[in-house]
Amino acid sequence: MSLVPTILNMRWLIIEDSLEGRQGHWFEYLENFCRELPRLGDSVTLLVSRRAEPFILNRLGALPRLPDSAFGKMSDGAPAWRRYARIPVHAWKTFWAVRRHLRTAPEPEIIFVPTVIIHHLLAWAVLVKLRLKRGPTRILLFFPGLPIRRNGETAVVDGSPTSKLVRRLMRWLAPEIRAGKVILGVETQPMKRAAEQAFQVPFTYFPHPVNPLPADLPPLPDSAPVTMACYGPARYEKGSQVLAAAMERHLTALPAGRTRFVLQWLEDFPLASGGTARLPAGLRSHSRVEIVSRFFADGEYAQRLAATQVLLLPYRCSSYALRVSRVVIEALVNGLPVVATRGTTLADQAEQFGAAVLCDDGGVESLMAAIETVERDYPALATRAGERRTAAREHFSVRHFRSLLAAATRAEI
Repeated sequence: MSLVPTILNMRWLIIEDSLEGRQGHWFEYLENFCRELPRLGDSVTLLVSRRAEPFILNRLGALPRLPDSAFGKMSDGAPAWRRYARIPVHAWKTFWAVRRHLRTAPEPEIIFVPTVIIHHLLAWAVLVKLRLKRGPTRILLFFPGLPIRRNGETAVVDGSPTSKLVRRLMRWLAPEIRAGKVILGVETQPMKRAAEQAFQVPFTYFPHPVNPLPADLPPLPDSAPVTMACYGPARYEKGSQVLAAAMERHLTALPAGRTRFVLQWLEDFPLASGGTARLPAGLRSHSRVEIVSRFFADGEYAQRLAATQVLLLPYRCSSYALRVSRVVIEALVNGLPVVATRGTTLADQAEQFGAAVLCDDGGVESLMAAIETVERDYPALATRAGERRTAAREHFSVRHFRSLLAAATRAEI
């Protein structure tokens, strides 16, 4: 049980235009808040995109008041001028949508914006200055990612036009940030340290809440195959092509091994070098490999996770040295060992709250060796992961998220 002080009966207004369907993790993430916060005595109003599917509105009681998702358009191939033009347009639409809601609704204690990108930050900077500067409402702006790069041991903005705008808006909001009116949230300690270096304003770490499966996973019989899996669309930043190569070499080196692989590969994808990553043909036909070439149906991911013993997460440092991955947290709260890349937040969290075998960034041989280690030492790794899952469930929970927020607001009060 957390000893952090709590505030009773908070009114939350959660604002997320990226929640339009069930792709990605937005639905599971926000469903968790909408279910758990009322159990803790709070009330929740959720605003979503006007394009949100009826399932979202009915399941979460969401109100379709916001413009179309800005996040969903970021990788649509539009020319640069159009992408930049969308920033003030989306900010303007967001400003008026939120302002209209606030005119008629009870004033919330907490406004929580879970996915802030530049399109939203511009709108919220104006809202704070013109509409929310006075009154009791605290605004939690949450940044899953920020335009930061490392320069040796120092973190700096990446130099893009949008990063310079982010820095200007942070400076404009600095009085409200330092006064605790605006709280800047991030999901990893490395991101907190880097963001404070780059923007010279305080950030607060909040864990990414994840609910465990309804029942604890049963122990694996000694003679059963160990299912190692990587779920979600294959991408360069997830090291998917490295994993496919390591799997192929492992199967060749240990034809009688105990491991069974499941790899979700929806389509080939571009590499940073300019080439294309293609799934090795031998993996599709191998008796110990299952290739999932489609999106999961509703509820299928949980079923898959319950039938998995190890998650293979050789994510690249270039993308995950600061960012969090929900998948590794799902492994930790369910007591699953993981293979993760040294230098990523996945490795840090897995070593602290679970059982991890580490591999080198982009190293096929290193990843193959890590897979062999897991196959050999699986019983001990599973025991360690199971022993630590209670601590993981407490840390990565809505209750702990809320207690950290209460502590942050109390400190400022």
